[in-house]
Amino acid sequence: MFGKREFNKKKLFIYVALNLVMIALLLAETFLHMNIPVFFLFILFVLLSVCIYLLFEFIISIPKTEESLQSIFTGSGLLISLIITTYANLYLQVYRMKGEKAFKFSGEELSGNDFMYYSITTFTTTGFGDITSIGMLSNIIAASEMLTGFIISTLFMALLTSKLVKNLK
Repeated sequence: MFGKREFNKKKLFIYVALNLVMIALLLAETFLHMNIPVFFLFILFVLLSVCIYLLFEFIISIPKTEESLQSIFTGSGLLISLIITTYANLYLQVYRMKGEKAFKFSGEELSGNDFMYYSITTFTTTGFGDITSIGMLSNIIAASEMLTGFIISTLFMALLTSKLVKNLK
């Protein structure tokens, strides 16, 4: 998986499986209020690193792949949603550890759904301000997601446009 830098439909199944795992973690944490150990935060950082590696491996493989544009768009969407849900899990864990010292918001308590929303608005650099990171750790995570989202969006737009133009010729 990590050795070959070529994209194929088999990798889509890996991306789907990883997405399902991250969504299941977010839902389990939200609805079951599980008491997850602190080292889980470290595991999420490792998973995030793997997700970003997979994304950049995918980006590198786009120009030379023979796969259809539909597969490329599907892979792009799956990898971006994987990164967003991983960040949502990170935010939720930081919130469970630090509480209101990590995030400012209006309401009683934040849930996994709130952090999924926050992760999407941070990744897309929309940032409505209804949930705000205020602690050092949450600020670092939010800043890294914002930069990751900005860089990835720029790269994808350039690569996908290039691929579209190449296919139209």
